[in-house]
Amino acid sequence: MEMVSATMNAKGDFMTKEEFDAMVEAEEKRLGVGSKEFIQRHNEIMELIDRARGKGAAADGKTDYECPGRYGGVGSV
Repeated sequence: MEMVSATMNAKGDFMTKEEFDAMVEAEEKRLGVGSKEFIQRHNEIMELIDRARGKGAAADGKTDYECPGRYGGVGSV
């Protein structure tokens, strides 16, 4: 069974699933999601968050977001 949800656009009108998917695809393209630059900036932001929280790097020298399978790192889905 497919989940059905309602999504509104900026004007307050409901969007079809196809319209929503097209909007998401366009926004991902605009942001460069998955590009080297996008991932690099994401990692920089996550590092700043870790510093602000006082966590620093993990014992292995890598932060969580650099580990495989997390936040767009190597092996992520």
